[in-house]
Amino acid sequence: MKKFGILFGLVSLFIACADEPKKENKKETDESLKFTTETIEKSLDDCSPEGGECTFISLNFPMAEGTGFPAVRINKQIVLFLNNTIDYQEEAGIKSPADLAENFITNYQETAKEFSEYELPWEATINGKVNYYSDEIISIRFRSNMFTGGAHGYESINFLNFDPKTGNFLKTKDLFSEDFIDYVEKDFREKNNIPENENINSTGMFFENDSFHLPQNIGITADQVILHYNAYEIAPYASGNFRLVYPKTEISEYLAIGSEKEMEN
Repeated sequence: MKKFGILFGLVSLFIACADEPKKENKKETDESLKFTTETIEKSLDDCSPEGGECTFISLNFPMAEGTGFPAVRINKQIVLFLNNTIDYQEEAGIKSPADLAENFITNYQETAKEFSEYELPWEATINGKVNYYSDEIISIRFRSNMFTGGAHGYESINFLNFDPKTGNFLKTKDLFSEDFIDYVEKDFREKNNIPENENINSTGMFFENDSFHLPQNIGITADQVILHYNAYEIAPYASGNFRLVYPKTEISEYLAIGSEKEMEN
């Protein structure tokens, strides 16, 4: 009986020790993603942007910490966004933010060398931040300003939305029900004086295929949904941006992502 008691105690101790790492691993898995802000700045001949007539690039963007799949996937999409915004030459391969900054200055130098009369400095500024973070969605907003010659520069607002559990990029269909587009089109027509029974482009818009669509950039906050059309997306540059903002309480029936567990970051 005494031997049995000792054996039972050893087995219990073994089970307790075996369970300990599992508890620690679960804690690491459940821990929320954390973000740090990275800043990369470079200017031609170390000129100062504040002094004017300076070719420079400034990138300020969030990056998820860690090496888990969610962090890796989110960071890959952020770097891809920077590439698509800065690397207008669309060369093969994805460049690091540091390489993007270096190439931006180099591209300007090559352009200025090829066209000796070229004097206009280039400018590129991107500021990104985590706009909203809940247990169901991470919404990151970017404000970009670009000038690489031409009549005017280009300013844009962009949003990237992610599932914090997987790091997967969330598409429109992941955020809303199919009926949401009909709700928004009706509201868009009313606010922009487009008759209900006429073509969506009848007043000068240029939606692709004469069919209304939601914007490429959709932002989420604690209590609002932001639909943002950048210049050129659905109308001439002179028309500027188009922005629709809806309280979540107003469109709750169309939301595919709940709000009862959300909390502002």
